[in-house]
Amino acid sequence: MNTLSNNTDFLLAIENLTVSFDGFKAVNDPNLYVDENEIHVIIGPNGAGKITVLDLICGRTKASDGSIKFRNRELTEMKEHEIVREGVGRKFQNPSIYEDLTVFENLKIYFPRGVATSSERSPSSGTLK
Repeated sequence: MNTLSNNTDFLLAIENLTVSFDGFKAVNDPNLYVDENEIHVIIGPNGAGKITVLDLICGRTKASDGSIKFRNRELTEMKEHEIVREGVGRKFQNPSIYEDLTVFENLKIYFPRGVATSSERSPSSGTLK
């Protein structure tokens, strides 16, 4: 597996990511860089690999090649539960929300315990305030 050789300043860095299913390349070498407080959108037609990229980031699918770094930690070498502990989560498309809660409260349900947002981290040590 190729991984980024040096540290990155990006919150999320994806490079040369590839996954094949029975010879079909579902994801073929995209690069994506996301800074803190940025929002990016992945668009494309059905079957373009959008959900597969999310599955790769979250560890549900293993990459054939390439690198996914979140806060300079290589995710392609981690198991799914380890990726969650790093602070990477996903809300699936199924509308399973709690109508009595705010959007933030609904998202918080999917946020792993013990993982702080960047505003809750100490700038020097990465520990909770």
